[in-house]
Amino acid sequence: MVDVMMFLIAFFMLFTTFRSNPAGLTVRLPKAATATPQESAGITVVIDRVGDVYLENRRMTLDSLRQDIEKSVQANPDQFVIIRADSNARYSKLVEVMDAARLAGATRLALAAERKRVEGAQE
Repeated sequence: MVDVMMFLIAFFMLFTTFRSNPAGLTVRLPKAATATPQESAGITVVIDRVGDVYLENRRMTLDSLRQDIEKSVQANPDQFVIIRADSNARYSKLVEVMDAARLAGATRLALAAERKRVEGAQE
């Protein structure tokens, strides 16, 4: 009986971890035929479809986002800031996040997109 309880506790702990991961947020990225894979080493900012901003599994204001990015960029000035914005997110929110990153000192920004398949294109 104790084994079953331990299994259930471990199962729910893992499930909770996956649900709280920002990568698990439902974000439908825009598609681009010219999207290229990038190294994932960097800061990943997520903007969901309603415009909420997340960094490392935390919902943030733009001011706190700027402060966190500033700390990270001071430690590593060549760090990428990757913005994963839902295709239904407002353009103005994307610009606000990019502006916050630039004010924090980030110079290497990237926008995430899914690769769009084009008929007859070489890969």
